[in-house]
Amino acid sequence: MANQLEVKILGRDFSIACPENEEENLKKSISYLNHKIEEIQETGSVIGVDKTIIMAALNITHEYLNQNSNADVHTLSYKNKINDFNKLLDSILE
Repeated sequence: MANQLEVKILGRDFSIACPENEEENLKKSISYLNHKIEEIQETGSVIGVDKTIIMAALNITHEYLNQNSNADVHTLSYKNKINDFNKLLDSILE
């Protein structure tokens, strides 16, 4: 069952449907979005609500994609180490 959660983004009130067990995650997401919007507004280089929101979305997307690519690099590194370890074990067992 979804609850209606009253939130504030860019100083505007929104009512958002949210599953009961996801309310805390939604609040954290909104807090993070508001933080990113404030960062952009503090630079003063982006004017207009639409552009501010788009820049915040781009920044968050960039962070997300870089986080995943870094995770992929670490995963590949671990896979290579496991393969090397398996080769070493094979050579010891032969």
